[in-house]
Amino acid sequence: MLQDALLALDIGGSAVKYGIWTKHQLIKQAQFPTPLTRNRFYSEVEQLRDQFATDFHLTGIAVSCPGDPDEQTGIIHGMSYVPFLHLGEFQTEFATRLGLPVSLQNDADSAALAEMTAGIGQGHLSALFTIIGSGIGLSIIENGTILKTTADKIDNFEKFIADAIKTLNNSKVSPVQIGKTVSLRNFKLPNTIDGKTVFELADQGDPIATQEVTQMYAALAEIMLFLNVAYTPEIIGVGGGISQRTDLLPKLNAAIDALLADDNSSINRYWQRRAGATTPIPVPHIEICHFNQDANLIGAVYHFLERECVVSRVSDED
Repeated sequence: MLQDALLALDIGGSAVKYGIWTKHQLIKQAQFPTPLTRNRFYSEVEQLRDQFATDFHLTGIAVSCPGDPDEQTGIIHGMSYVPFLHLGEFQTEFATRLGLPVSLQNDADSAALAEMTAGIGQGHLSALFTIIGSGIGLSIIENGTILKTTADKIDNFEKFIADAIKTLNNSKVSPVQIGKTVSLRNFKLPNTIDGKTVFELADQGDPIATQEVTQMYAALAEIMLFLNVAYTPEIIGVGGGISQRTDLLPKLNAAIDALLADDNSSINRYWQRRAGATTPIPVPHIEICHFNQDANLIGAVYHFLERECVVSRVSDED
C-alpha cells in the first residue's frame, strides 16, 4: 500500500523547487528551471506527479509562490518574476489539470509559517521574515498572526519607510539579479552565472563580484534598519538560498554597524529628523531561518494541511 504524501512546490523566478512531504518530513527534493508559460509549467508538474505516483499516494499539491494569492478566487494578484502566475485564475485551473487539490500561499508567508510553527519564530509574537531570491519577499507577524495582504503590510506607513520597503525588490539585494549584472559586466553575456557563483567569485577576489556583493550587504543592512524602526519586531528572519552562507549574518551585521556609524547614512538622517528621536537607533535582532531555503516548501505544506482541516471541519458541520 502506497503511503500518503503531498507534492510541495516553491515557484521562484529562476527555478521551481519541489519535494515530497510524507511522514512529517521533506524528501526527494530537486528543482527545474521556471518555465515561461503555464502550459509548460503544468506539463513539468504532471511529469513529477506521474514519477512520484509509483511510490506515493499523492493527496494534493502545496504551492509557495510570489505575489498575493487569493484562495477565494484562485487569482494570484500583483506582479513578479513569474508572469504566467498572474494571468487570471490559476488555482482551480492547476488543480483541474493535475487532478489534485491545490493550496496557494505567498512564498515569504510560507517561510514565516514554517519558522513560526517549528523554527526561529517559536515563542515570538512579532517578527519579520525576508526571503531573498529573484525578488525579495517580506512577511510580517503581528500578535502571532501573519499579515496576509500588501495593504495590511504597509498601511499607514510614513512614505520614507514605505519607499524603503519597496527597495526589497531592488536588483542590488537579489543574488539572482546580481548574477545577471556580474555576468554582463564580466563576461558580456546575460544569465550565464547564478547568485551562488557571484559569491564564489567574490570569495576569489573578483573585483566586479566583490563590488556587487558589498553593495548587496549595504542595501540589505539599510532595509533591515528601516524595517526594524517601522515594525519594532522581536526578530527579523532571513531565508532563501543565500541563508545557507555561514558568513551572511556576520557580514550583514557588519554592514549595519557601518551604516549606524555613518552620520550621513539615510537611516541616521531619517532618525535625526524624526520627532522626539532622542534615543539611539534600535539595532535589529537578525536570525537565519532554521529551515534555510526549505522554509518555503515546509510552510506551503503547513498551509495545505491547515486549509484541508478547515475544509473538513466545514464539511462536517454541514
